[in-house]
Amino acid sequence: MALLLVMSHAQAAIDYPSAFACDVAKFNWYCDEEPEKKPEAPAKPPASKPKQKEPEQPTALQRLEALQQRLKEARAKAVLEPTPEHVAEYIRLQNEVGQMAGVFSDVWRRVIWQNPDLNYELKRPVNNAAIDTYNKERFKKEMQALDAIKREWGIFFFFRSDCPFCHRMAPTLRFLSDTYGLTIFPISLDGRGIPDYPNPQRDNGLAERLSVTSVPMLVLGNPKTKQLIPLGSGVISAQEVIERIYILTSTRPGDLY
Repeated sequence: MALLLVMSHAQAAIDYPSAFACDVAKFNWYCDEEPEKKPEAPAKPPASKPKQKEPEQPTALQRLEALQQRLKEARAKAVLEPTPEHVAEYIRLQNEVGQMAGVFSDVWRRVIWQNPDLNYELKRPVNNAAIDTYNKERFKKEMQALDAIKREWGIFFFFRSDCPFCHRMAPTLRFLSDTYGLTIFPISLDGRGIPDYPNPQRDNGLAERLSVTSVPMLVLGNPKTKQLIPLGSGVISAQEVIERIYILTSTRPGDLY
């Protein structure tokens, strides 16, 4: 009993664990406990290398601008330092650009030939035979427009008796009246007449309403509807007056272009 007490006190005074806590196969009476093994952390996968961005290809505009810049630089060098090498380099580059322009022009005309919807000459011809046909058709339409207009419309002719250009414009308007039956309303800003229109009407404020500051001034007007369409100022030929009437009354902006 005493022996057990002594062993109990001795074991309590020693920090080392007893042999009973050790592996029975070990010889030592006292032994160190093996440290607990910590679970190994899972191995991290190797970091993937960032993908290298492919270099951006220059746009067509950037390539064209670079070519133009090369040509300008070569020309400047040839002018400022006209050595045979510099001049030859400029000529080579100029020929290269000229060849590119030639190919473009050739492809352009082939596309026009094969795509009627892209052929502007169908709308505005350039060869003599087609131009003659176009002009005849255009004149026919102008006459039709004039024939419809003259029934209800007329031309207000603003003038002054001391205006030489008004004297020159008056016979043209007389011709349009006599030939095509177009009504002319002569309005004198100074109250006096001219040879072709000796008894004009006095201005009743219409000139101010239309901001007429220069004469001669022509305004297409409808007395019934009070609609007014300025045709222009200055000396205008008879054909141009007819053309302006047609364009301003029978077409929309862009139709003839």
